[in-house]
Amino acid sequence: MRSSIRMRDYRGHDNRILEHMKFKAHLPLVYGLLFVCWSLTAIAQQPRLNDKSLTYGFISPNTREGLKLDDAIRGLSSSEEDKLIRQARALGCVAQSKIETLKAVGSWSDGAEHSVLLRSTTDAATMRYITSVLGRNAQQKATLYFHSNSSGSAEIHILRSQTRSRSIRSLSGLLDQAGIEFRTLVPTRRSVLVYVVDLQREMRAKIVAAAKKIKARVVSRRGSAEFIGDDSSREKARTIFDEEIRNYESQHSALITKCRTSNSGPQR
Repeated sequence: MRSSIRMRDYRGHDNRILEHMKFKAHLPLVYGLLFVCWSLTAIAQQPRLNDKSLTYGFISPNTREGLKLDDAIRGLSSSEEDKLIRQARALGCVAQSKIETLKAVGSWSDGAEHSVLLRSTTDAATMRYITSVLGRNAQQKATLYFHSNSSGSAEIHILRSQTRSRSIRSLSGLLDQAGIEFRTLVPTRRSVLVYVVDLQREMRAKIVAAAKKIKARVVSRRGSAEFIGDDSSREKARTIFDEEIRNYESQHSALITKCRTSNSGPQR
């Protein structure tokens, strides 16, 4: 009787050991699966630089200080504006998509400058490269891009005034009153479009107020946005532009070679 009890105890103990060993043997697999799931979730939550979607770039050819709104409006007909537009369109090979260029006025409460708005279906990394090339060529301190994606931390607002008689001058005054300090104004045949890039998604209330004031419809998109360069120095900005350009070209050497061979690549 005692030996049979002892045997059952040992067998029960051995079975518990085996079960414990089996559980420990599966732990690496369990942890591995958890890590993969966590990684996929984290990746899904982050905007990917190689996702192609509607992307905007904002660049000015101006290097003068202290321009006023009237100066910027006259600058829309300048040779430097036309040169920047030609260079931007030539980079469509790199974007692997047509780059639409729109003459624009970058406007703020106490100044303005003539600019170019780029619009293309491409990825964020490519638009970073394109705006860096154009910013370096135009000796700029900074450029700005916006890449549409549903998980981005920024937002772009596009206001289309329903009043055709609105001019860039009158709109700038009304936007000042509405608290929209920085904006890009794009004159079209029918009206003037207002582009506002909200880096922290904190301007919606002001945008709604501005839309009411100028009687405009608003289209908003979520995405990622960033200034590239250094607003304190053109020399420092060029260093940053050069680094952006080198990094992109090292990762896309075949594309860059193809575009340069077809005379559609970045102009140095």
